[in-house]
This record gives sequence, C-alpha cells and structure tokens, in this order.
Amino acid sequence: MSANFDPAGCTDAFSTVETAEAAWLAQRRVAAEIPADADTVGLAFSGGGIRSATFNLGVLEALDAAGMMRHVDYLSSVSGGGYIAACYSWLRALLPASTPRLFESPLRDGGKVVDWLRRHGRYLVAARGYSTSTLLASILAATFLNLLVLGPVIVLAVYGMTLGWLPLTWPDWLTVPDVGQIRDHHGYLLLLGAGVASLVAFPLTAIAFALVAGRRELSPMRLVDNLRVLMGRQLGIGVALLAVGLIPVVHTFGELLATRFESALMHALSRHLVYLTPVVSGVAALLTGSRGFSPWRRQLAMLGLALIVYGLLVYAYHLSEHVGIVRTPWFAGAVALSLLLAFMCNINSISMNAYYRARLSESFMPPVVGAEAVPPAQFKLDQIDPRTGAPFHLVNTTLNTTSSPDEKNRSREGASFFFSPLYCGSTATGFGSPTDYSAGTMALSTAFTISGAAIDPNTYVTSSRAVSSLLALLNVRLGYWAENPARRSRAHWPLPWWWILIGREMLGIGLDERHARIHLSDGGHFENLGLYELVRRQVRHIVVCDAGADPELLLADLGRAIERVRVDFGAEVALSADALVAERASGHARRPYLLGDVRYADGSHGQILYIKPMLIESASADLYAYARANPDFPNQSTANQFFCESEFEAYRVLGREIVGRMLGSTPPAGIAQWFEQLRQASDPKAI
Repeated sequence: MSANFDPAGCTDAFSTVETAEAAWLAQRRVAAEIPADADTVGLAFSGGGIRSATFNLGVLEALDAAGMMRHVDYLSSVSGGGYIAACYSWLRALLPASTPRLFESPLRDGGKVVDWLRRHGRYLVAARGYSTSTLLASILAATFLNLLVLGPVIVLAVYGMTLGWLPLTWPDWLTVPDVGQIRDHHGYLLLLGAGVASLVAFPLTAIAFALVAGRRELSPMRLVDNLRVLMGRQLGIGVALLAVGLIPVVHTFGELLATRFESALMHALSRHLVYLTPVVSGVAALLTGSRGFSPWRRQLAMLGLALIVYGLLVYAYHLSEHVGIVRTPWFAGAVALSLLLAFMCNINSISMNAYYRARLSESFMPPVVGAEAVPPAQFKLDQIDPRTGAPFHLVNTTLNTTSSPDEKNRSREGASFFFSPLYCGSTATGFGSPTDYSAGTMALSTAFTISGAAIDPNTYVTSSRAVSSLLALLNVRLGYWAENPARRSRAHWPLPWWWILIGREMLGIGLDERHARIHLSDGGHFENLGLYELVRRQVRHIVVCDAGADPELLLADLGRAIERVRVDFGAEVALSADALVAERASGHARRPYLLGDVRYADGSHGQILYIKPMLIESASADLYAYARANPDFPNQSTANQFFCESEFEAYRVLGREIVGRMLGSTPPAGIAQWFEQLRQASDPKAI
C-alpha cells in the first residue's frame, strides 16, 4: 500500500474513510509543498468517452504548465474523463515529482507521452494488428460464447415444459382446427393458468382497493400504495405469462399454414414464420422507434425489443419440439460444454469488459521511462502514492440497485460506488480497503474501465425488461461483477456463476447491495460529472470540467448532479446558467464557464467552477478550421470513439486554450486566488 496507511478492512462509517483520506492528503501536501491548513481542492473530469479524455488532456496541460496541479488534492473522474485522469495518476506514480510538463515526458522507445496518446485516439483498435475487424470479431465472440453457455440451458428448460408430467389436458377451445389437440406441454399449461389467475385476480384486487381507499381514515396510505402496485403487477405479469403459455398454440398456426401449401419449399418455410414474424416485425419496430426521441417512438422501440425476445422464445420451442434438437447426441455435448464453461470461466473475462480494459490500459498508461517493472494492467490503486504529491484519485462507478430493498436506491436504479487508493465502496455496501478487496488485485485499469462501462443492461437508460434481457443474452454489456466489500471474506462456492450472474441480469433480480457479488457499471449512470463524491467530502474549491455531449446546452448532467447532492448531502450548489446560455447564443464564447457557491449542510461554504467546452472567441486558426468543417464541434456524438489526429488535436487544443486564457498570462498563486481572480473579472474580455 502507498506510504504506511493501514485503514480498517471494512467499515460502514464514511467518517472512517474521511479520517484515512485526511492523513493521506496531509502527506501529499508535504510532498507538494502545500500548507497543511490550506483549503481542499478538487478537480472533476466528466464522462464523454474519448472526447472528454482529449478535452481534459488540454485542461491538464494548461493547469500543469501554470503549476496549478500541485494544489489539487482530489482528482475525481467518471467514464471518459477517467481515461486521462488514470493516465495522469499513472505518470505521477512512475515519474519524479519534479517532472515539468508531465505529458511531454519521454517514452522508453522515443517520442513523448502526448505523441502516444495522439496515436491512440482510436484506442479500441489502436494496438498493432488490431482493426475494426478485430473489434467486430471480439464482439461476435462474446455473443457466441454467451449463447453457447445459455442456449442449451434455455432449450433444455423449454423441452422440460413440453413434457407431460401432470394429470392435465389442454382445453378443446385452444385446439387449432385441422392440426389436432396439443398434448402434454404441462409447463406451458401451468404458465397459462398462472396468467389467467393473475388477470382474474385483478378485478378482485380492484374491489379490495376501492374498499380500502374509500375509507382512508381507517386505512394506512402504504396499504393503498401496495394495492396499486399489486394491480399493476397483476396486469403486466398476467399478460406476459399468457403470451409465453400460448407459445404451443401459436406454433400450431405454423403447422396449419404448412398444410395450405403444395410446394415443398413453402411447406418448409411456413414452419419458420411463427418465430420469424415477431422477430422481423420487432426489428422493424425497433428501427422505426430509434429514428427519433419522441415518447411514442421510444415505446415503439420497446415494443420491438419485446417482440424480438418473444420470437427467440418461440424459436427455442421450435428447436425443442419440431427439430428435436434435444434428442441429438451433439446436444448432450453442448450441455456438458455449457456446464463446464459456466463453472470454470470468469464472466468478466468473457464479456467485452476485458477487451475494453486491455485497450484502455495500453492506450492511456503509456510506456514511459521507469515503467519497465510495472505492467499497466497490474498497477494497483494503492500504488498511487501521496509521497509523489499526486492528487487522491477517486474513480466513480455505479452500483446497480434495480432490486434493492431501499426505496431510494431502487427508484434510482443505481448508487455511487467509488474506487480510491484507500477505500472501495458505497454507502449501500460499506467501504473496504483495496489491499483486502478483490484479494488485493484491484488495478487502476480495472477501476477506470468499469467507470466507462456505458453499455449495460438494467441501467436507467435500458430499464425495459425486454431491453435488459436481450442485451444480457447477446452479451452486449460492459459492466463488471465485483465483490461486495461487506461480504468479501465469505467463501464462494463452486457454482455455475456464468448462468447465475447472466440470469440475474436477464431477469433483473439480485441486482442490489445485499449479495456477495454486486454489479458495477459506468459512473455516469448515477452522476456523470464526478461532483458527487467531492461534495460528500465538503471540498472547498471544486473545478468541474463537463465534456459530455450537450449540443442543445441542456446541462442535464449538471442538473442531475446538483439534485443528487442536495437530496443526499443537503448541499446547495448555486450556479446560474444564464451567462453560459448567452455565451452559446453569441456563437463564439468569451467566458465558457460558470462560477458559483456551495453551501454545505453544516453551514460551511465552498466554491465551484464549472467549465464547458465551447468554441471560444479568437480561437486559433486550426480550431476555427476544424469547427467550420465539423459544425457539431465541440459536441460531436459520443458514439464516435475513433478519434483521428485532427479530432484529437481539436479537443485537446480547445481545453488547453480555454483554461489557459482563464489562468491569464500571469498564473495565480493558487486555486483560491484563481477563483477570486475570475470572480473579480467583470469584463467579459478578461479571458
């Protein structure tokens, strides 16, 4: 562990975390030659993928050149901002503390750090031998392996539902003419019965609701609310069970259609229409619904995904009942292989998270002189050492709380979970030392990769069960299954964890703070600026660089962060957006920032500086040229994670010029002086 710190193995008290961090920061300040009693300073880098990383690279270069980084106590990062924040922590750990202009440092094989970063703007395919084909192959391999493990289990479960193991028969009115009565299929019959029971129970619950709600003076509000929730579930679950239970009936229509064709080809094709129809119509609805942002389009897209999932269930039935795949010798081998992989493989290593981590660590942890003995993938969080004068790095992720018993966490579908050199954890789980957490193997590269896991089931943007189920089934996920700090010492039984964990993601169960294995994803799924954890620590001077895509200047991430810190910490962030809106309207901003105040719950005060990427007045000619050729700059889509040299330089130079002008030709003595200098600069041309 860095220095001589020995924090408690696990604690529920954040005050214990604060005490350990205060001791760490005291040693950092000695190394940085900062007065021990100076106000704390935090620098936050938002999410935004490679755009955020390159813009904040320019911010770091400007602050570093002005000698301001030695005043920064906390470096809080989210998602893409974590790429460059991790690079900075990596360089500070390996290079001498006196190294000037850190990103100009030499590489082992020649060139400079900034050259390496520029060459790796296309970080997903930047390694030697990698290409778009490599990325596509990795995605398809992850999907194939997941289907290989889950497919046989799903087909086997469907086969079990087709068997006859109860003294029941299907009613005659569910018989399709000219096809014959459905036999056995007792599993489906039970689902059908459960669906009918759920719908029949709905009017009874409605009557009970009327009796209870009509006499509120005798009925607690909680009982009324519970009855409302129950009615909603009865309808939703009832319809879903009916749809699945009727799959054998639906499939008989394919048999009926087959009898209407004399052509052997059409006879064969008609059997496939029962599952192709919902899949094709689902894809059409999804594509149509994805072409806009109106509510009806979103609902259409959700319906499309539900149809695709239903079509896949019908296809599994087709394989089991009509192809007879279960009775083939190779299916037994597939089940055995599925069982072996489910028991033996680490799901984190199979998903795209592992590919993502490898590419990020290579691209943003460059091979500088002195890094020979420390492979990037093995550089641990607790190797960030206060004796180098480096800031205390907070890597922000989101703990999935979709099924949490805590009402607030469940409604948010996520809670803040941070990694740091001293502690990893969340208020919901408690906080554990990285020397004990995950057997002491938690690496910086793993942490900032999790922080950037933007694509994942069961987030607030993929909260539809059909969406989550499909993403999990196809392994379209970057999230990470981690140890729960509160339960790290408990033995893990040799169970088929691949089945269990993907099953939890598909069904949306067991996604909360109570289990030994918890699910973590992109920090932006909870709060995308990195402000939350700085406010929790009541940092006195906070600089936030918001490089998320925001072409309409909605300031959604800022609004979400302000709301979260008010609700959770009682902190009021006073920032007026009027000036920024006026700057945007002018076309070329003079002051692309906001300066405000933070009032903490205990009555103490702080200050906040919010910086936004905007095309500035009197920008350099190359910036102007790039902006003219790319009208969306500096808010190009986050979907573009392949920055060529011109894109990389445009965002990097923009960040450097904005902050450089804010600092002025004569940099202030410290962060507090900088804030005061900006506050007194009433002339818009001051920057």
